Amino acid sequence: MGRAGSGAPAQRQSLDGGDPSAPGDGSPSGGEPEAGGGPLRRRVRGRGREGGHGRERRIWAGRLARGLSELLITAGVLVGLFLGYQLWVTDLFAARTQDRLHHQLEQAWSRPTPPAVAPAAPRVTPLPPPVVPLGDGVAILRVPRLGRDYAPVVVQGVSAADLRRGPGHIPGTAMPGQVGNFVVSGHRTTYGKPFNRLDELRVGDAIVVEVQDRYYTYRVSGSEVVTPNRVDVTYPVPKHAGATPTKSLITLTTCHPKFSASHRLVVYGELVDTTEKSAGLPSALTAG
Repeated sequence: MGRAGSGAPAQRQSLDGGDPSAPGDGSPSGGEPEAGGGPLRRRVRGRGREGGHGRERRIWAGRLARGLSELLITAGVLVGLFLGYQLWVTDLFAARTQDRLHHQLEQAWSRPTPPAVAPAAPRVTPLPPPVVPLGDGVAILRVPRLGRDYAPVVVQGVSAADLRRGPGHIPGTAMPGQVGNFVVSGHRTTYGKPFNRLDELRVGDAIVVEVQDRYYTYRVSGSEVVTPNRVDVTYPVPKHAGATPTKSLITLTTCHPKFSASHRLVVYGELVDTTEKSAGLPSALTAG
């Protein structure tokens, strides 16, 4: 009995933490720390779950960012290829087409014209001009201000297919040298961009139109920017519906500003000289 009673205080002392070597004092397997370590472990596990969700979000955000980056890069490449095609490849196609048109015109113009037959009686009305098939060459346009090498073939028609071949003469308007309005439209930025520098023309500049047997020299009389619905600039007397023409005029039109189709740049000219090819080049092409 004495031994059992004498051992009880020692046990209580050890449970109270008096003996630092006892299992219950700071030992991983002790009772008090384990009871208090449960919430700590739960908090650690909770933080692990939150960290896992954060990692997943970061992974998905990274994948989304990479996907958007790849999409933007692909779109940029496609836009670059399209612009390259529009600005350079179409020019190559147009240059080849213009070479063929020059060759065809040279062949056609080299053929002798049939001799004129004196009419039995005076004609009241002149013969109509020859019909030119759509897409075929009508004339060669020369503008000294745009350089000695500037000489695009003007084709008949202004459809999209016609204008890819060169500047186009609007059917129904006057032919070169005729009384009325010889109207020509052309691209400014693609397919050879024949009218790219049309805005550089000034009043008094020469515009020479070459046909089979002569040169027609027009002089620029003015220019303006209009909206696309202003078809009155193509009338026989520009901007005067129903007026009877008494002069031979030329009107050149193109998109304005560059790389836009919101407006049209219009350049007007008036015939001032006609030179037979047998007499040589007109003075407008030999001056300077």
